[in-house]
Amino acid sequence: MRALTLLVTPLLLACSDYEYAELGFDDEFYQAEDAPPADVLFVIDNSASMAEEASRLATNFEAFVAVLTGTTIDFQLGVTSTDPEAPASLTGPILTQDTPRIGEAFLAAVAVGTEGSRDEMGLARAAEVTRPANTPGFVRPGSTLAIVVFSDEDDHSPGAVVTHVDALFDRGASDVSVHAIAGDLPDGCASGISAADPASRYVEAAVTTGGLVWSICDDDYTAMLTRVAFEISGWSDTFYLSHLPEEETLRVWVDGVELPRRDDDGWTWSIGDNAIVFTGRAVPRPGMRIDVRYEIAEGTVTKG
Repeated sequence: MRALTLLVTPLLLACSDYEYAELGFDDEFYQAEDAPPADVLFVIDNSASMAEEASRLATNFEAFVAVLTGTTIDFQLGVTSTDPEAPASLTGPILTQDTPRIGEAFLAAVAVGTEGSRDEMGLARAAEVTRPANTPGFVRPGSTLAIVVFSDEDDHSPGAVVTHVDALFDRGASDVSVHAIAGDLPDGCASGISAADPASRYVEAAVTTGGLVWSICDDDYTAMLTRVAFEISGWSDTFYLSHLPEEETLRVWVDGVELPRRDDDGWTWSIGDNAIVFTGRAVPRPGMRIDVRYEIAEGTVTKG
């Protein structure tokens, strides 16, 4: 979720007869207020080909839990598998902010094994498991429902993707998003120890619902799990600048306090996105104001 407000204030103008360049700039953002309650279902492929990926998920899952528990959002978290022959239920209890040792409980829930059916049906399972009759109280009226699919195969559910997406919208949530951590399009992907088929149906569900798409072949899942958690929480760790800055002039304040530029508990500049990215405990809390001051890179803002 992006910041809700962006105010732009030019600080210094240098003019000529034919053009001007804005040398100083201040981008002002506000962190979003708390999002509605969120109900989150992980749908994890438990077929035999998932051994390496499942191990990496277990190793990196703390990044996801840390973000959610670090916010004030009212969340419910559940896990199920892609196995159509398994009971239409969660693999463990519903986890919340109040769950003791939630990290351990989540780790136990995501350990779905690798003995499931090779006929993975993640979308159909998500729609079935979220039925009130199967998981009473999991999808709450007015909440947002997030489905996080984790699979090295595409979805084999019967029927069109939109059929399963529509079923998810019928569960009573105010909004639904599907996030796909799966094989890349168009040809799938491979890494040193794993490979995945292209996941066109999961990607379609994600695009249809405004969800995120990540490669399951990445060597480290920390970044993707963190990004999904921020999307669910309604917070943002990334704020996009109005202009390309001279990098050495960047300075960042949160609620009037200047923060250091560093990889841990600070901020960095993403060149590719032209964005300030906060890390760890430096991520602004709901309603906080973010000021980013910099000089605009020479030649990037001109007017004839």
